[in-house]
Amino acid sequence: LFMLLMGLDAFKTEDSTSHDLPEGKVDLDREEVKRRLPHIDKILDPEIEREVIDVTASSPKYFWEVPASTSEYHHPLCRGKHGLWIHTLMVATVVERLKDTYTEQDLIPGNKIDEVRAAALLHDQRKNGPAHRPKNTSTSNHNKFMGDVIRVESELSDNVARMVDTHMGEWYDGPSPRNHSEQLLHTADMIASDENIEIDIMKPIPEELKELGVGGYSK
Repeated sequence: LFMLLMGLDAFKTEDSTSHDLPEGKVDLDREEVKRRLPHIDKILDPEIEREVIDVTASSPKYFWEVPASTSEYHHPLCRGKHGLWIHTLMVATVVERLKDTYTEQDLIPGNKIDEVRAAALLHDQRKNGPAHRPKNTSTSNHNKFMGDVIRVESELSDNVARMVDTHMGEWYDGPSPRNHSEQLLHTADMIASDENIEIDIMKPIPEELKELGVGGYSK
């Protein structure tokens, strides 16, 4: 608890050979956050929207630059520059595509979808560890680490933090999903991580990503 209260980015996650990744946090204003993560506009609850913006406004610099993976477990576009950013928007897009089947089956109440949207946008913002000391690859506890960031640095519900805790399912160090909201995020993350699945991102697409050939669709 003491370490959490002192700041989650102050403690070490796991040993890994580091390389020249941008260190520290960004300092983005509201409009720049929404430009980079336009899916925020899908969040209808103004309090959830505000908290997602506030957390993202001080995200690690590396989140916007590094690949989502250096292996073959992600789409090729997610293995290069801005890959983690692209992957995040892909996950948010899959959530939008799947949400209706969950709500129409009464598996997730319609008023809880905004929590899933929030978790999708935040789930990998500490994937390479703390902002001040990023690793050259994803850390095995990044799901729990980001879940705790949400608990300490935001007023989002524990439902959101728990979705982030469980988004890796049986992989890495976090717990497994226990309800339909957690399963939705986990499923969206697995789909967006498959190199064989093409995912066009909901428009508008940030210019940096459009230049890399990221496709988009309007809805």
